[in-house]
Amino acid sequence: MKILKQRLEEMKWVPIHIENITGAHAGDISRFEIINQNDEKEKYIYKEFAEGRNNEIEVYKKLENYLQPFTKLVKWWESNPQAILMVDLGSPLKDDFMELPLHSKKKSIVSILQRLSYLHSLKIDQTALTLDTHSITYEWSEWAIKQLKLLKARHGWASDWSKLIDYAYQKLKIGEYKVKGPLTLTHGDPHLENVFGYDNEIWFIDWEWVAIGSPLRDITILLQDVYDEELVQYTYRAYKELLDSKKISISNDAYRRDFHHLYVDHTTMMLAWEIDKYFQGYTSEARIKEIVEFKMKEINRVVKEEADISQ
Repeated sequence: MKILKQRLEEMKWVPIHIENITGAHAGDISRFEIINQNDEKEKYIYKEFAEGRNNEIEVYKKLENYLQPFTKLVKWWESNPQAILMVDLGSPLKDDFMELPLHSKKKSIVSILQRLSYLHSLKIDQTALTLDTHSITYEWSEWAIKQLKLLKARHGWASDWSKLIDYAYQKLKIGEYKVKGPLTLTHGDPHLENVFGYDNEIWFIDWEWVAIGSPLRDITILLQDVYDEELVQYTYRAYKELLDSKKISISNDAYRRDFHHLYVDHTTMMLAWEIDKYFQGYTSEARIKEIVEFKMKEINRVVKEEADISQ
């Protein structure tokens, strides 16, 4: 709080209200208000990064001009503690998404997909920007297997789901999979807690995991806050149509394979993270049971679909 006040003073900004935002965040986050020159209130978010989680600064340094249409970043500080300042976009879409009727969920998903398609269509010099390239490893499967075993040890309702994770990665050879489609700039973490509706447009926060990768990297992470198989399938079809409209060439077979492999890997990743949040007390037992059961069902469905096609 002291550092924030000092930095605002250097900007000649006088906050009228500052509050800390608690939660499972990779850093310390504060919300504050100022009165602008027109005597209007403006709200901002200030985030100091946790140790080892400051890659977002490097991303902005490399990609500031490219990302301006997608983020409401105001300023960043490279000096310790490294931090960013952004417009307060309000509540993430996730807060209301779960309660929406299906047709409204589809509309919301399409608006996000459209914005992501613009991001994935950017023409950038990948070599000059020295961006990382995303690849699938066994990291998430190893973490998820540990988390699922801990969950099983704690609750009688928890099945031996860790075996399905191991089977899925071995059956699809997920840890060695190389994407078949085009490589584009990807956000890397656009689940619904990082997506906001503001000024009748979609905006994204938390660009820490930006990398060159399949555009389906972002779509399969977006789907981690979707708990409806029909909506998952709808998103799958809708984004292929958007890629086609943007002249981003990818065959139906490559699209399916990239989607399925990335979807299993990211569902496994989010599964482990959701269990971890439950262990930290952020999620109820009833809710984690629903989450795990749905995600395991989805992993099983995709593995079966790929196996049936390969036969």
